[in-house]
Amino acid sequence: METIDWNAARFYFDVLSAIFMVGVAIYVWWTTRTRANSNALDDVHDRLDEMDRHVTTLRQALDSRPSYTEINALRAELSEINSGMSRISAQMQSTSVLLDRLHDYLLADKGNAR
Repeated sequence: METIDWNAARFYFDVLSAIFMVGVAIYVWWTTRTRANSNALDDVHDRLDEMDRHVTTLRQALDSRPSYTEINALRAELSEINSGMSRISAQMQSTSVLLDRLHDYLLADKGNAR
């Protein structure tokens, strides 16, 4: 029977445990690096999603904004309304003058009838 060289066995065990520890260190470094990259990518994706929501909101706001033709049509309608209101105002003034004259006539006529 051969005798077991315990010093050599311990050396090989130390070499294997050192290789195992290096392997674990590389695994931990790789997973940490991958996790950091995936977190950074997730942050970028979140920022892109937020930017996409902002762009969509701006696009909806711009789509619902009136065009120049609609604004010009609105201006034309407002000018028609203004001219109509000025005609109504002129009619109201003439009606007011007529009512004032009628009121004065009735007051003067009632005053003479007594």
